[in-house]
Amino acid sequence: MFYPENFKNRVKKVYPDWDELHLGLDNGYEIVGRYLNDASHETISVEAVLAATSLEELKKIAEAIKVKKELFREWNQLFRGQIPC
Repeated sequence: MFYPENFKNRVKKVYPDWDELHLGLDNGYEIVGRYLNDASHETISVEAVLAATSLEELKKIAEAIKVKKELFREWNQLFRGQIPC
């Protein structure tokens, strides 16, 4: 599977220490989609809510979750675009 450099760079920025994900991106592995899906949850944990000291802090957590969901959606579009008809 082909991953555009821009996409690879954005994913690596969000997940800087995930070596298996980086390897998958660099080698065009489809497992990247599974990794991104597994890592993109839509909830903020109770612990994070209770530990937050401001609404701004919670917004930052929500924005990070949104970015992860968007990366998975983009992977899905890339995948669908590369499926032979």
